[in-house]
Amino acid sequence: MVCKYIIYYLWSVYVIKNKDISIIKNMINLLKISTITIFIFFSCENNPAFYTDCNGETNGLAIEDNCGNCDNDPTNDCTLDCNNIWGGNSVFDECGVCGGNGKLNCNGECIIPDVNGNYIDDYIDCFGTCNGNATLDECNVCNGPGAVYLCGCSGLEQGKCDCDGNILDCNDVCGGTSELDCNGECGGLNLIDECGVCGGDGPEENFNCNGECIAEGSNLDISGYDECGVCGGDSSTCSSEFDGCELPVNYIYSLNGSVYYNVDFNISGFQWIVQGATLVGGASGGDAASSGFFIQTGNNTVIGFSFTGGIIPAGCGILTNLDLDSEPTQFINIEFEDDSNNPFFSPEVNYFSE
Repeated sequence: MVCKYIIYYLWSVYVIKNKDISIIKNMINLLKISTITIFIFFSCENNPAFYTDCNGETNGLAIEDNCGNCDNDPTNDCTLDCNNIWGGNSVFDECGVCGGNGKLNCNGECIIPDVNGNYIDDYIDCFGTCNGNATLDECNVCNGPGAVYLCGCSGLEQGKCDCDGNILDCNDVCGGTSELDCNGECGGLNLIDECGVCGGDGPEENFNCNGECIAEGSNLDISGYDECGVCGGDSSTCSSEFDGCELPVNYIYSLNGSVYYNVDFNISGFQWIVQGATLVGGASGGDAASSGFFIQTGNNTVIGFSFTGGIIPAGCGILTNLDLDSEPTQFINIEFEDDSNNPFFSPEVNYFSE
């Protein structure tokens, strides 16, 4: 529209200025105005000499084909298939059927494959060969050997021992249930316990697989042991946890109130003073009581003897039980007598220290 007004304006000026001039000048000016007009006309946006192709390029060469593809390569333009579909891929088969899969037999007759893809008629065999003699066997295989395999139409599956898919167990029984245990014994009963030990019983009570005490309780220390040194114990087995016979010969030892002994002489009397603990009661039990000994306690001193001349035979065990407020550190001034052989014999006895 702008170009049109410019042209109108130029020609109006030309008419006004050239109405009184000579013909020659008029022709010269006409040539000038015509040249300018032509230039403006072909420079305008509405000039029919300029156009845009399907890719939006001015004066481009791309053309959109019937499938909507825009390019300037005519060799890839889509075509009509046999179903009159642009860009379709249907073709005529040998029988002239669009999109069909028929074939012509030797007589020029059209045949189609069966559900197994085989072309069968009186002239073409199952391979599709004209006048061929290939036939389907009972396993539906063209020119196959038939059901000649162990499992009829197929052989045994790899690793299987019968046509039902069973395998041999460790006793070579097809379909058997025997298995190797963790020791490699067929049909064995050994299992891997929770500690990873084949045939193991797992960790001991209150212990983990590393042998660490894991017991918990108000009477236990942070490691899970009671005062008797028993993991998860109830502090009631202290006296039974120690055996006096484990002491060196002619030694005594106190643990949880029980006085253990191991001597090689007959005991007719004894005494000592307790250190590191306080006697809060008397003494009772043990081999001294069994032998009829009288035991007197006071001022942390213990004295034992027999009014009837009885003895405690040489050996080991619990001599007596003391009522103490804590574990003693040792016994001092220890004296033992053996009047059974020598009235003046006082064998040396010591207190055992761990």
